[in-house]
Amino acid sequence: MRILALFALLLTVSATAFAQGQPASRPNVLFIIADDLSAEALGCYGNGQVRTPNLDRLAERGTVMDRAYCQYPVCGPARAALLSGLYPQQNRVITNSDKDILSKSLGGHPTLPEYFKQNGYTTARCGKLYHMRVPGHITAGVHGPDHATSWTERYSFRGPEQWTPGQTQMLSGETLKPDPDRDKHYGLGYGTAFFVVEDPTDGAEQHDVQATDKAIELLGKYQQDDKPFLLAVGYVRPHVPLVAPRKYFDALENVEIKLPTWPRGDRQDIPKAGITRVGEHSGTDTDAKRRGVLRAYYASVSFMDAQVGRLLDELEEQGLADNTIVVFLSDHGYHLGEHDFWQKMSLHEESARIPLIAAGPGIEPGQRWPGLVESVDIYPTLCLMAGLPVPERCAGMVLYGMDDDPRSDAYTLSRNGHLLRTQAWAYMRYNDGSEELYDMQRDPKQFKNLAKDDGAARTLKQMRGLLDEKLLVIEMPNR
Repeated sequence: MRILALFALLLTVSATAFAQGQPASRPNVLFIIADDLSAEALGCYGNGQVRTPNLDRLAERGTVMDRAYCQYPVCGPARAALLSGLYPQQNRVITNSDKDILSKSLGGHPTLPEYFKQNGYTTARCGKLYHMRVPGHITAGVHGPDHATSWTERYSFRGPEQWTPGQTQMLSGETLKPDPDRDKHYGLGYGTAFFVVEDPTDGAEQHDVQATDKAIELLGKYQQDDKPFLLAVGYVRPHVPLVAPRKYFDALENVEIKLPTWPRGDRQDIPKAGITRVGEHSGTDTDAKRRGVLRAYYASVSFMDAQVGRLLDELEEQGLADNTIVVFLSDHGYHLGEHDFWQKMSLHEESARIPLIAAGPGIEPGQRWPGLVESVDIYPTLCLMAGLPVPERCAGMVLYGMDDDPRSDAYTLSRNGHLLRTQAWAYMRYNDGSEELYDMQRDPKQFKNLAKDDGAARTLKQMRGLLDEKLLVIEMPNR
């Protein structure tokens, strides 16, 4: 494909310059990650209701990955895999622990930003990159289980979250424990609740605005430096609580929010292990509440998108856009009512698939990449784009320089099972032995589980074998 040829050309030039000791020619990296963002909630992925003009313009000047998948549909493990370039079985991060497990499990293997730092880059973190509990670590204003050696400099920000003054709504069934003294930050129930706040201000106190302010300040400083930089900006929206300035809610006031639909008896062929948070059982049990959640989620997405726009504008203002690779993605996907599933942890498409957009030098604008991508692929691909050799332990594939798609499948682990996604099929196998199999060309919304269909027996056997082979490679000793 044409874009891959451009990638290959860029890497050849970058590698030559690096070998000749010309670090100034190496591209900068602006790495932006959102929290709990579904690809289904972006204009450039086909949502005509939510307003994401800045991510849409990033997509126009870069490439949109249509089939990118996280390694685990929960924040901590997903981010550890992304930033280490290792599967959860390899880096040992399989929970949202508050401990820095990653440092102990990596041995001599550096994380993505740590490796760039070792090779002459200034690396900075503004906001949430590794796991932080939202809202607890945000209201407390602490680093959380960060990987400190990844960064030349790092900045965390304290935001009001659920304590933001404004109009509030509770759209799910959690029991909340408000703390008017604000001296408690954890175990209050807000981490999963669809608690909505319409902020009457411009949002200047919110975490994501503060993270953007600092990132803009750093871009101005780095523009004066000779060293290349990797600037990582981590947004907490649209993670709950769903907090955004009122103007983003007002923009949706006259929009008739469309809810997902599904056939009668949709969940009857989904095994118990494959069923995640269901709205009718968790308090989001009326169409009015469901539309309220989507309206608040879309408002939060638009608020986050506005911060991305500020970063992109600053890149242009500082004259850095032509030599900066911009990567935007989410840690994992998010259910927005499909099958009446909400939030994450599921192995179904909307939870496992992530939005992924890349733009910058050598990347042809306005392209869509239909190939399969795993989040662990980002580390080695960025290495070669920066003219750096790929560390030996990186588990991902380099996404460049091939006429055909380099990946034949993508893999996601969850607390109770595995997903193997090929171009044509999605296969899930759970720890209790139950299975799901979907024809993704004929049934992209995954309404008909073919795992017990005689007509799909041959395909089921093939997918079982492919998953077994994948697990053998991932779990190979000393990987």
